[in-house]
Amino acid sequence: MRALMLASTLLALTILSLREPTQLDVRHDTMRSDMRSDVGQVPCPSGGGPEMTRLPEGFCIDVTEVTRAQYRAWLDTNPSTTGQVDACAGNDDFTPTCDWGRDEDFPVVCVDWCDAKAYCEGVGKRLCGAIGGGPYDVDQFDDAGVSEWFAACSSGGMHEYTWGDELSTTTCRGADAEDYTTWGLAAAGSFADCRSPIAEYSDVLDLSGHVAEWDDACNDEGCRIRGGSYQHHAHGLRCAMGTRLYWPRERTVSAVGIRCCAD
Repeated sequence: MRALMLASTLLALTILSLREPTQLDVRHDTMRSDMRSDVGQVPCPSGGGPEMTRLPEGFCIDVTEVTRAQYRAWLDTNPSTTGQVDACAGNDDFTPTCDWGRDEDFPVVCVDWCDAKAYCEGVGKRLCGAIGGGPYDVDQFDDAGVSEWFAACSSGGMHEYTWGDELSTTTCRGADAEDYTTWGLAAAGSFADCRSPIAEYSDVLDLSGHVAEWDDACNDEGCRIRGGSYQHHAHGLRCAMGTRLYWPRERTVSAVGIRCCAD
């Protein structure tokens, strides 16, 4: 009798193991599949301008400065000068103020803060500012938990320069090379070593040197520029450059351009 009961139990267990999955089983398997497919990060905007990359802080940033060709493509859409923030109400022309008809892979320069802000918003991004969006207080420029640009340049606050902590006169384009070969502009993204050694930040180029970039941090005296340029020496190339380096919104300079961020 015990043998018969044991055989019956084994047969029942075999049938149970071969049954079709229930609705609960299917739903559970689907949830696991969905979780696997969600691994990775939300893609960054790709509507215009440089390619973007997402950093550990959660925001996206252009991998290079905006080029002249990219800026011209936006200008060719005839963007309206109306609807700007009150501080830019007098900005009635987005055209750069210096000769920029050649070398279209070079960074666009001679744009003011209002031009930079309008461009970034016009291509579906925003001017880099506070992590999470919007402006930040000018005095928090060297806080990697506040400033998007500083977080990107310093690898989340780990480094003095974008490439590390020791000065290099040739890694990025600054003004300290003795033979002056690093003076002037080149194609955006030309300096392959001008990047973070930390993998999560290493896609972003030229945050130190080449051209400085407008930042969404302003006060009554002006708005911040970041990163230094080919005209800056060692001190100016630091990620935490220039405690008082903010200029009037309407100022245009041949070594200041644009880099955008996004959520």
